Amino acid sequence: MIKKLLNPFNYIAGGKSFFIGIAVIFATSFAGYLTNTHFPDIISVKTGLEVKLHFVIAQNIINWLSISLLLYIASLIFSKSSVRITDIFGTQALARAPYLIAAILNFSNSITQLGEHIMWKYLNKGEPAEISALDISLAVIFIIITVLLTVWMVTLMYNSFRVSSNIKGLKSGIIFTVVFIISVVLSTWLNFALFNQIYL
Repeated sequence: MIKKLLNPFNYIAGGKSFFIGIAVIFATSFAGYLTNTHFPDIISVKTGLEVKLHFVIAQNIINWLSISLLLYIASLIFSKSSVRITDIFGTQALARAPYLIAAILNFSNSITQLGEHIMWKYLNKGEPAEISALDISLAVIFIIITVLLTVWMVTLMYNSFRVSSNIKGLKSGIIFTVVFIISVVLSTWLNFALFNQIYL
């Protein structure tokens, strides 16, 4: 069971993973819209901004395409096997499933309340924002869960690349790490430009 959760790509790939992954991206975007959760790069989760649905959809598509395209190019360069574009893009879309859970968690609004309370009480910014001990506890629990979801998602992204490209061992780890870092920078820049276009 754990093996399937960490590496489902031996069972789901190609067109099947692509369509399920696209559904996950749109579901995550809709949940993010409802909970004011957005994703300013491929791994970050932010709350508190009253987001527009098309903004969150665009963010999630940017994040998915940023790393998928770079991993596909890397696969073409370094893999000795034939690499299918639907495998790379499909499994990378499916790998983002943990962030659907992250977006749903914010229905409680506890993390946003904690952020507003800290800004008001310790940084003297914003309106007075009191918060109960229960909400603080929930916010801390949800933050820890979100961190674990991030680790899970990155693991899925790596296993997706490793299986789809058929690149093994240390080589796959190095290639993925380099592409991952570049993708964070690229997605951050593109999402910042998107934010300026829509909100500023």
